[in-house]
Amino acid sequence: MPIVEISPSLSTYYESSGTGYPVIFIHPPHMGQTVFKYQHELSNHFRVITYDIRGHGKSGSSDEDVTIPLLAADLSAFLDALGIDQAIIVGYSAGGSIAQEFVLTYPDRVKALVLSGGFSEVSTFTLKRQFQFGIALVRTGQSELLSKLLTMSHKVTKEDQPELLHECLQAHPQSAYGFYKKSMDYTCTDLLHNLRCPVFLLYGRFSHIRPYQKIYKREVPQMKSVLVSKSLHQVPIKNYRSFNQALSSFLQNL
Repeated sequence: MPIVEISPSLSTYYESSGTGYPVIFIHPPHMGQTVFKYQHELSNHFRVITYDIRGHGKSGSSDEDVTIPLLAADLSAFLDALGIDQAIIVGYSAGGSIAQEFVLTYPDRVKALVLSGGFSEVSTFTLKRQFQFGIALVRTGQSELLSKLLTMSHKVTKEDQPELLHECLQAHPQSAYGFYKKSMDYTCTDLLHNLRCPVFLLYGRFSHIRPYQKIYKREVPQMKSVLVSKSLHQVPIKNYRSFNQALSSFLQNL
């Protein structure tokens, strides 16, 4: 299995395909890199790298309290381990919290920032409730139920279901809880004006996350965005053809 050590006691599992410019994908809490399985179709033009953050999937965990800055530092160490100086960073849902923290902390390491269903703060009623629901299930020992719900909402084919479920069930409860909680508390809205790299946003036309597009339009006027028709929030996997086409078009025009 492709595993690198990003510290003496922490291993990171990843999958890599293609040989072009590196594109790194960051998954949400309680999931893993398999949610980006269809993005490896982009490997004809780019080096596609998907990885499991600490405490998720096949990556190791530690006793450290999970924070968004810590997960951004993990990403920096992961790139170091792969010998990558600069990459395109793609964050899906709460994975976007890590992506935004990374580009704000390590701006020279980011060629472009891509957010699918991204948000700079958790301020809407629906999004708060979604986070609170996930946190409550993990805290009360109902990780298996949460895994099944995430699997059902993300699977495309029958073959996806056991793969996604197995990976969700591997999430370490303490790590998943920390990722959920710190993502819910995270905000970078007041720092968005510091973004200097190209920024690309993708939202499902019927996604409950779509209202956050207004914040980015106000704070990051140079950003570009696409609304994916007939789609909810799970664009990278449920609408992967449209997602891959839009992402490839944006990246090839950088």
